[in-house]
Amino acid sequence: MFTQIFGWLGAGLLLLAYFLLIHHNLSSRSRTYQWMNIIGSLFLAVNTLSLKAYPSFITNILWFIVGLYGMFHALRHFRNEKKTVYKIGKKK
Repeated sequence: MFTQIFGWLGAGLLLLAYFLLIHHNLSSRSRTYQWMNIIGSLFLAVNTLSLKAYPSFITNILWFIVGLYGMFHALRHFRNEKKTVYKIGKKK
C-alpha cells in the first residue's frame, strides 16, 4: 500500500519537474528541480523494488545518482554566484 503511494508520488514529482523545466518555470541548475528529481526517483525506486521490477529499480537508482550529481553542480554554481556578487559589491 505505502509502496504504491511512493510510486505515484515519485512519478508525479518527476513529471512535474520535467513539465516545469520545459515551460521555463525551473532551471536545470535550480535546487528545486534537482530535489524533485532526487526524491521522485528514490520514491519510484522503492516502488519498483517492492514489485521486483529490477530494470526499473536500477534505472531509478541511476537517475537518483544523476540527481545528486546535478545537485552538487547546482550548489557549486550557487556558491560561485554568491562569491562573484560579493566581489563585485566589495569596496576597495
